Amino acid sequence: MNRYEPLTEDIREKIHQEAVELLAPLAEKYGICLDFVKATCSGGLDSLAINARFSLPKRPDSVASFKEEKDFRCYAEGFGLREEWLGKEFQRGRFTYKVAGLMIHAPRKCVVLQRSDGARCQEDGKLVSRYLS
Repeated sequence: MNRYEPLTEDIREKIHQEAVELLAPLAEKYGICLDFVKATCSGGLDSLAINARFSLPKRPDSVASFKEEKDFRCYAEGFGLREEWLGKEFQRGRFTYKVAGLMIHAPRKCVVLQRSDGARCQEDGKLVSRYLS
């Protein structure tokens, strides 16, 4: 369809809304943020520019490194753990421990924990699962 008449504000707004509706599912599918930077019409209303930016969402604060977190989510089940235990806390003795990740190359003491005093240690997965089950 060829359009030879000027764009009205109403038409510009409808085009912008359709662009949002078309791009939002794509952003959601890939887990990225969609931000419309600018939507402008030319002075004569004969052209329309919509600038969109895609970006990764901010990573939530975690005591785990990105690799430890990925390994935990990927291999937790194989070590008798649950994926949702990442970041969970439990009390043992006088310290609180937070599950920070998984060391897949250490089959016995594979769970990385961060103590309430900031120290990190590794512990047996069976022991951790007893505290979190």
